Amino acid sequence: MVMATISQALALAIEHHNAGRFQAAERICRQILAAEPSHAAAWHLLGVINAQTGNHPFAVECIRRALALKPDWAEAQANLGNALREQGKLDEAVPFLRRAVQLKPDFAQAQSNLGYALRDQGSLDEAIACFRHVLELKPDSAEAHSDLADLLRSRGNPDETIACYRRALELKPDSAEIHNNLATFLANRGRLDEAVARYRRALEIKPDSAEIHNNLGNALKSQGKLDEAVACYRRLLELQPDLAEVHNNLGNALKDQGKPDEAVACYRRALELKPDFAEVYYNLGNALEEIGDLAGAENGFRAALRHNPRFAPAHYQLAKLLRAKLPEKDLALQRRLLEETALTDNQQLLLHFGVAQVLDARGAYAEAAEHLDRGNALQWSEWRRRGQEYDPKKDASLVTRMIEVATPDFFQRVRGFGLESELPVFVVGLPRSGTTLVEQVLASHGQVFGAGEIQLTRDTMAALGGEGGDPIEALGRLDRPTALRLASRHLERLRGLHGGALRIVDKTPDNYFYLGLLATLFPRAKLIHCRRDLRDVAVSCWMAHFEEVSWANDPQCIASRFYEYQRLMEHWRKVLPVPLLEVDYEETVADLEGVARKLVGWCGLAWDPACLEFYKAKRPVRTASAVQVRQPVFKTSVARWKHYQQALNGLFAQLESLPARGVSGR
Repeated sequence: MVMATISQALALAIEHHNAGRFQAAERICRQILAAEPSHAAAWHLLGVINAQTGNHPFAVECIRRALALKPDWAEAQANLGNALREQGKLDEAVPFLRRAVQLKPDFAQAQSNLGYALRDQGSLDEAIACFRHVLELKPDSAEAHSDLADLLRSRGNPDETIACYRRALELKPDSAEIHNNLATFLANRGRLDEAVARYRRALEIKPDSAEIHNNLGNALKSQGKLDEAVACYRRLLELQPDLAEVHNNLGNALKDQGKPDEAVACYRRALELKPDFAEVYYNLGNALEEIGDLAGAENGFRAALRHNPRFAPAHYQLAKLLRAKLPEKDLALQRRLLEETALTDNQQLLLHFGVAQVLDARGAYAEAAEHLDRGNALQWSEWRRRGQEYDPKKDASLVTRMIEVATPDFFQRVRGFGLESELPVFVVGLPRSGTTLVEQVLASHGQVFGAGEIQLTRDTMAALGGEGGDPIEALGRLDRPTALRLASRHLERLRGLHGGALRIVDKTPDNYFYLGLLATLFPRAKLIHCRRDLRDVAVSCWMAHFEEVSWANDPQCIASRFYEYQRLMEHWRKVLPVPLLEVDYEETVADLEGVARKLVGWCGLAWDPACLEFYKAKRPVRTASAVQVRQPVFKTSVARWKHYQQALNGLFAQLESLPARGVSGR
């Protein structure tokens, strides 16, 4: 084969390669090398073809032969590095990719591949620098903007991350992947409305994407839009019925809907498809705990740990479930795990909270306090990392604005706007103030349904403001048609939970903020305010691992939250045009029957002795008190704060200085 023929043959091989005819291109390369074994370009092209068809070891061999013949060939250095990267040989790949960009500084693809290798190696700062350089070379590269955004997500610069994704979408607006990635970042930052819109756009582009359907369902669930989330998961299961992860997610949404039995069925189906799925065993344990099957819950948590001994959420739930009864070997394992340096902050904080629950139950209060200090500090850092830390000034502003809107003149103006229904019973107060106990007592009555903690009132308040509006400002402008529309929808959704009950209890503690709205929409509803010694509430909140209560991890924030709560409740006492029953936890513990009769009478119902055996009820309980309300009332939870007087002395001093209601909350 003469040189002209070889040159022509190589050109033909390149033409075949560019057209995707890899077999034809490889055949010609082999013919060239048979005639001229030292032909660097043929070795290189043969290596590139094999890398693209998945034969990376042979590709590496071929490109090494090319570089032996032509050492300073930037493209060959880059392709060898990429072939090694595809095999996971990052330490070997990086030097070749670095050499490629040294030889050819404007080689954007080599810069990108070096960035990928450094990212996979864990050298994120260097990887970010690579993609910044790519953008200097190719400022209109949507892929580079997207790649840079993917790397910036973990670097604590959300504004730049979002800006990079947005620029990528300006350049490539029909990329479902980039819409999905931006949506996921927004969802993780709590910007759920924007995330949902992005996921919906991604599905318009790629309607059969299982990943995007699943992500949309998760975001809708986080928004509390459970009906839509369930529909999303069901649509996904129509597309791919054997996805264990989706059966698990559907189960979670159904559990949040107050349908734990249906959730259990979903979890069991997920385990049929994936028997070693630790997270599903954990979720199954939580669902079984909700319906009072505590032995089944323990089995679920232990099954999760058999499949993943380091699964911190299962360790935490097991410790919280068994407390003093947790076997010593389980506690020892949790202590050993805390000594490991490889644990994430989230794993550590769960283990700290779990160990503290056991130590508290055993009377080792000082050591429990040490673990609680560490767990709460880690949780507070996690809130800050997400940009979701509690803002006392914002809370104070909201309370002030509500007080300014909900005046006696306001209530005089809106008198008669609502519906004359006695169906709703709203139990409010601080978390851990006895709201679950009050609901459980009432829900044991044959004519009462306990709905648990539902977001219906929050949704009604949000609907008052409209899309992007200010709900508090809109409350001040409330008119009769709007009030009737909102009350009717609210009542319809309540009735949908249980059609035959005479009373339905919504025991969402934070509804104390919305008492003015509730009194307007439902002037004949029964309002019950649970009170407890604020020091006991503070300790109980400080010991609990709340997933959505960002003020409970810092004593100063607890004090601020309690102050604003006291301030608003004092206002409601003065201006609410409807009666409010205030129930003290300490009195309930001391005289259960007396308080239970008062509660039942307040709701306008005849006495039912089953209310005194509330702990035998089989109804679902989803709060942090789920285990406690399966037991008779004990007095040990009264004045519990004394065990932590040294650890929380500063907080208790602040609570004692609160105006009007002081530490007792009364």
